[in-house]
Amino acid sequence: MRAMILAAGLGSRLRPLTTYLPKPLVPILGRPLLWHLIRHIRQAGIHEIAINLHYRGAQIRDWLGRGEQLGVEVTYSEEAKLLGSAGGVGRLRHFFGNEPVLIVHGDILFDVDLSAVIQYHLSRAAQATLVLHPAHHRYNYGKIRVNAQGQVGQFVEQHASRVNGPLIDTVFTGVQILDPAVLEAIPAGRGDSLTTAVYPGLLAKASRFYGYLMHGYWSDIGTPRRYWETSMDVVGGRVGSAVDLFQDECDLRRVPQPAGSLADAIRPPVAFASNIDWQLDSRVGPEVILGEGCEIANDVRLVQSVLWPRVRVGRGVRIERSIVLNDVTIPDGSHLVEKIVSREGIVDL
Repeated sequence: MRAMILAAGLGSRLRPLTTYLPKPLVPILGRPLLWHLIRHIRQAGIHEIAINLHYRGAQIRDWLGRGEQLGVEVTYSEEAKLLGSAGGVGRLRHFFGNEPVLIVHGDILFDVDLSAVIQYHLSRAAQATLVLHPAHHRYNYGKIRVNAQGQVGQFVEQHASRVNGPLIDTVFTGVQILDPAVLEAIPAGRGDSLTTAVYPGLLAKASRFYGYLMHGYWSDIGTPRRYWETSMDVVGGRVGSAVDLFQDECDLRRVPQPAGSLADAIRPPVAFASNIDWQLDSRVGPEVILGEGCEIANDVRLVQSVLWPRVRVGRGVRIERSIVLNDVTIPDGSHLVEKIVSREGIVDL
């Protein structure tokens, strides 16, 4: 089986975080989100991955290359014009061959056993399997309803007449497996979404359309607020296996309980790179992430915030529930609460 990561989107809702970065490269615990997604896919035994590109695609190519350093082989699909998820997938049907394909949105973080999802799909000879999350999740999406056997009985407003039994309310996570027959039915060259151009049709035709209900962590990192929430979940240890918080490969180290000279400076949990320069009369935490090369002056207080690489924080600064993007200097005495700070200025989170 091969996989595809949908990475061509403009990331408009995530600005200013995506002014100079494509959405899949925003950092999660010091590594691009795309790094975590590839690691997750690789753990399911999949080593051939396609990635579609459009907005700032060259940056993804430059960072990832052919994927050798992550133990995968990457094929890129350049989209001069955005094709939507259906168009992007349909364009690569030759790459997927005659096997089902795992498709993952490039702006999510999730804790689900993809090997179990693959087995679920194959054991039911499904045409499509969507990974679903309980509908009490904090994000408000159109509901997908499934019965106890996992058959999809309602996709947003579309109903299936032949699915029996009580239906459970869920939401789509952006993880899915599609059969080759479904790929062949995708209209060529059109900028459509799978959720509008493909899945309602499967329901109407009474196809073998299933949902895999997950109960682990899932987050859609589609807005700055959601990025901040996800970052707090990561440093707070609430993401299950979505991010391996203690792996040797990680650029940042998470400190659940500091010792020695850091004990008075840190209010755990925090995560920081090894080359941070801070004055120990400052207080960092709880739930703070400091990127590489950050400099923290005297009498600083940082709480529930994310600082990207090379941020310089002046004397007496207070930062709470905020995101500071890379290469920004925060002047002495500043007090920031629920803000996003970039080189272009300050906006509300």
